[in-house]
Amino acid sequence: MDLLTLADTIQYREHSIASRSFGRKLGIALPFVAYALDAGESISHEQSTLTRLIQVVAGTLTVVTDVATTVHTGQLLVVPANTLHELRAVERCKFIQMETK
Repeated sequence: MDLLTLADTIQYREHSIASRSFGRKLGIALPFVAYALDAGESISHEQSTLTRLIQVVAGTLTVVTDVATTVHTGQLLVVPANTLHELRAVERCKFIQMETK
């Protein structure tokens, strides 16, 4: 068994996006990645053939599809498969992204 404090698994980098994959460490086949976005950073034009689960563990994340959705600490957003989306950090934000069938 592994016990992780998700907010502590990745650190902010000034004016950058940091990411860390945990799939291999946890022995799981599906993508499981922690991200730390500095304020003002974004990841655009994301899309997956799998459903994405985005869990914010610190700060606030804005996810833009045809509408903008604000996701706060402790909230989980489900992004359906094949949905084009953008991730924006208005303030510093840490989140995990899991993909599932």
